[in-house]
Amino acid sequence: MTLRRARWRSALALLGLVCALAVGSAAAQERELDPRVFEIGRELRCPTCVSESVGESSAAIAREMRVMIQEQLDQGASRAEVLAFFQERYGDWILQNPPMRGMNLLVWLLPIAAVLVAVVVIARLLRRWRVAAETPVDVDPSDLDRVRAELRSGFGDGADR
Repeated sequence: MTLRRARWRSALALLGLVCALAVGSAAAQERELDPRVFEIGRELRCPTCVSESVGESSAAIAREMRVMIQEQLDQGASRAEVLAFFQERYGDWILQNPPMRGMNLLVWLLPIAAVLVAVVVIARLLRRWRVAAETPVDVDPSDLDRVRAELRSGFGDGADR
């Protein structure tokens, strides 16, 4: 029974060592990449991650894309050429800052339009409130006397509240 446990422990230790080496070699490969790879990668959206760029993601597809960026840079491609390559493959959505054309134009213009509409609405409301505050209110003297009497008496006995 103890021999069996010892074999399991050594097998688990070997498995742990293999996993550590695999993670270490992946990290070493990442360190060998040109810093420009990560700069360009930050301009590309990770296809599988929700809110990470290719430069930040640890997903397998992002690592592959970084290697592709490195290969293109090694072949003399410029930043714009690398971005165009991925844009051609994946479409405009792959770019963190999509170009201002077509449907993407809405992404750029809708927030500006919303702010302008909000400013106009607030300005109109402020003008209405100012006009309402400056408009004199005609108060019947008998109503004014009744309110003053209520204030002096302390709002009655409280039975009707």
